[in-house]
Amino acid sequence: MIPSSKSKSIIIWGIHPVREFLELYSYDCQEIFVHPSFGKKKAQASLLSMAKRQAVVVKRTERLESAGVPAGIVHQGIAALVRPVWSIDFLSLPMYWRNKSPLVILCDQVTDPQNVGSIIRSAVAMGAQAVLLPSRRTSRITGAVAKSSSGALFHIKVCQVGNLVTAMRQLKELGLWIAGLSPDGEHQLWDSNLNSPLALVVGAEGKGLHRLVKKTCDLLVRIPHFGPVASMNVASAASIALYEIARQRNLK
Repeated sequence: MIPSSKSKSIIIWGIHPVREFLELYSYDCQEIFVHPSFGKKKAQASLLSMAKRQAVVVKRTERLESAGVPAGIVHQGIAALVRPVWSIDFLSLPMYWRNKSPLVILCDQVTDPQNVGSIIRSAVAMGAQAVLLPSRRTSRITGAVAKSSSGALFHIKVCQVGNLVTAMRQLKELGLWIAGLSPDGEHQLWDSNLNSPLALVVGAEGKGLHRLVKKTCDLLVRIPHFGPVASMNVASAASIALYEIARQRNLK
């Protein structure tokens, strides 16, 4: 299924995320909201000119909160109502890795939108085609995720699944190996062959991977530690693992 324009729109904010979305998907940007003084700086004026060229409605308001922006966050005076072009159906996943070696990231119990956004940014940088999020016990895609990803969200596809274990089994049927990132993994990250079509599963710091998720993985890998810190933030761990996957895949 191609991303649906009927999916519920969300509010994103910040100069870079809004500009990135406009450049990629201007037809899916429904409205832009800005402070009355927005446009005095060069970067602001350039963004407003882009919106005008692409015929996107710009509304000025004293309170971006009235447009749906959460109170107390840094929005840089601009927000946009956009369609979730990143959202896809599970059955359409293979079309996004056509002619590529599949690399999919699955988030298990990652509830912090900052972590989800950071994971998405690393996934895009290291060549992944999609991120899978279960409908429960994991952060939904929000403006906070878009801001944390610094616009990288708009360069990847996100699939929300009802049950992560079921999705993992279906990915196996599609020919992917499932690697779980876990501190008690049997294999060190750099000793594992990560060149195959792969789904990497990451879990929240503290909780880690759910028991059934671990059991469904084909292998569990760990990041070796050489200092006194016993664990690291899930976004940092995912970034390291994704880099190792990209390194192995790009060795000459």
